[in-house]
Amino acid sequence: MKINILLTLAIVFSGSLSFAQGNEVLISERNVELNVDISSTKLKWSQADYSSPMVKVLVPDLADVTILNHRNTGEGAPCMASYQAMSPEDVIQNNPSVEVVPMTITLNKLLTPDSANGICHVSLKESIVGKIRGFRFEHHESMGVGTRHIDDCR
Repeated sequence: MKINILLTLAIVFSGSLSFAQGNEVLISERNVELNVDISSTKLKWSQADYSSPMVKVLVPDLADVTILNHRNTGEGAPCMASYQAMSPEDVIQNNPSVEVVPMTITLNKLLTPDSANGICHVSLKESIVGKIRGFRFEHHESMGVGTRHIDDCR
């Protein structure tokens, strides 16, 4: 009996949390192929706009196929980071070259209700994901675009 009550409370609580955090709606998803320079001039160990250093790859062509700004502070081009690679050399593998890399770009609408004020905050979130020599690279960027009536928070 106590387990059923706890499970019911957990389900109710998690449901209310997801509403409080908002809703994410897919607007578009597309696949592109971009030239990526896999060399020490484009792969780096950097902390720019992250809490700790990571392996990043600069991909100038991302500016042509994205809407939001995927350039981190001080970087020479839009970039993507890997949470899997431990050093640039893990990716370069003593074999620098320019390769065509398939990437998926998704654009989502984020909706966050503000019941106290009767409004809904609307943001766009753009995500890029690609695999370079077995390592997942990604970058996510969000931007607020305005508010609307709480009843239209869907």
